Amino acid sequence: MKKYWLMPGIALMLSLVLSSCFYAEISRNQKNLAKIRKGMTKKQVLQIMGEPVKGEAYCTDRVFFYYTRQSWMDGMVMRDECTPIAFDEFDRVIGWGPDFNTGIYHHFPVTPSGKNP
Repeated sequence: MKKYWLMPGIALMLSLVLSSCFYAEISRNQKNLAKIRKGMTKKQVLQIMGEPVKGEAYCTDRVFFYYTRQSWMDGMVMRDECTPIAFDEFDRVIGWGPDFNTGIYHHFPVTPSGKNP
């Protein structure tokens, strides 16, 4: 009889551990997003935020996605559960948040010095 309760018990414990890890990551990312500013370099963003979500179809070199909300408890990180940080052609932050979630964004060109022409 004990054998039948062992697997569900292990599954429950594993799901609780994983969900607490996700909540810690979400909390950390939400807090660190407040430190992001337009014009920062990718290197500066990585120092503040850490590594972005990787390996998903929506991930690109120009838009980093960070896990900031949990919609489903399925263990997958979906695009709508992330906050994007978008970069220009000089690898500087041009914005973040829902307006940059489509991957299609408009901005004024910026010179390498960081100034608008």
